[in-house]
Amino acid sequence: MKLHNFTYLLTALGLLGVINLSAQAAESCDPVAGQKIFETRCSACHSLSEHKVGPQLGGVFGRKVGSAAGFGYTPALQQAGFTWDAEKLDAFLAGPMTFLPGTAMAFGGLRKAEERQSLTCYLRQQGGKS
Repeated sequence: MKLHNFTYLLTALGLLGVINLSAQAAESCDPVAGQKIFETRCSACHSLSEHKVGPQLGGVFGRKVGSAAGFGYTPALQQAGFTWDAEKLDAFLAGPMTFLPGTAMAFGGLRKAEERQSLTCYLRQQGGKS
């Protein structure tokens, strides 16, 4: 096999791996479970459409941290300087005070990765950019 053909084969196999990982991630997205987690663990302080004790979370994906109009964020959130995406939200949900010291979110975090993934999936479907 020529080096060029071998390189092409490796590239094609790599792309198939990426496609397969994307398919697995889509299959593991469980918005129904995420909605239940939101309703039982988040809705006391958050809503999708209005501010409560915490900011509204509809459209959180693609939104700059600390920027939902009309909510009084801590300086830590106002100055965080990133945009919410799946990776950042997962890290925040695992331990808000560890991920972003100075946050006022008095929540110990979701320890189970599958719960965070389901909640993230649900929130992604509630608007915003993924």
